[in-house]
Amino acid sequence: MNNRQPEPIKESILVVDDTPANLRLLSQMLSQEGYRVRAVTSGTRALASVQVSRPDLILLDIKMPELNGIEVCEHLKADPRTRDIPIIFVSALDELEDKVQAFAAGGVDYITKPFQFAEVLARVETHLALRKLQEQLRDANRKLRDANRRFERELALAGRVQASFLPSELPLTPGWQIAAALKPARQTSGDFYDVISLPNGRLGLLVADVVDKGVGAALFMALCRTLIRTYASRHPARPELVLSAVNHRVLSETETDQFVTAFYGILDPATGTLTYCNAGHPPPLLFGREPGKVAQPLTRTGMALGIVETEDWEQATARLAPGDVLVLYSDGVTDAENEQE
Repeated sequence: MNNRQPEPIKESILVVDDTPANLRLLSQMLSQEGYRVRAVTSGTRALASVQVSRPDLILLDIKMPELNGIEVCEHLKADPRTRDIPIIFVSALDELEDKVQAFAAGGVDYITKPFQFAEVLARVETHLALRKLQEQLRDANRKLRDANRRFERELALAGRVQASFLPSELPLTPGWQIAAALKPARQTSGDFYDVISLPNGRLGLLVADVVDKGVGAALFMALCRTLIRTYASRHPARPELVLSAVNHRVLSETETDQFVTAFYGILDPATGTLTYCNAGHPPPLLFGREPGKVAQPLTRTGMALGIVETEDWEQATARLAPGDVLVLYSDGVTDAENEQE
């Protein structure tokens, strides 16, 4: 019983030469090396043969009747279906000008006659290996493009899902104007805001920023936003208890290096009193109505959420009078730069 595995069939090579002795010699020797060889005696027949079945490589003479090798090469390189076939010129012309013309036409190599078959074989194997690597690279790039397109679609979907967590409408409160805007730098964002309706007409004002970007930050943002809303309803007048409860849940139920800065304040529209906690967030600015008055920063009262289990947040108060403006923001505003930085 013969257990020998059949040798794999090698690539196909088209040999083009109007000299029968050269044609026969190259064809026989390449066939003995396992290559599938086709042989033609003119440039016209070479073009017709390539249209029937594209070879993996062409050995091409230059001086031939009708179409010379340079013209054949130019025809093949002009056709998108054949432009990637490597062409090695095998010619008795050994002037520098002839070689320059051959390479300009699209040849990948040049062998002068009389040739040594060992040299021909080495050049053939080299360029077939390069062609295989190029095909593998094109295939890898195609797969990478497909994966990128799928990733972009998934990111876009994640962005739409994340946007659904933001309030579609802000509460209408007589005597107050509330506006908000979010422009993510990418499809998803770690920044978020909320305006929460609380008992007795109070409003919970939230702006927060997950210290990361991408899908992970978006997931962490969704978790934090849900937890803050949950505990805001349980502690409608105690922002420090809201942040403490959220911090405990984040640390006890997640395993991540992410954390979130947050400003959470409870506004009583009837009195203009804002009771707040600032967990490591850029300080909101309270602008008084008097011209030239310096804005009052609502500085931090504790560190960011998701870092230390035992952290406590102090609460502070501010008073908003008619005509005052309170600006809450993330570091996406203060870190923004133009092309000149």
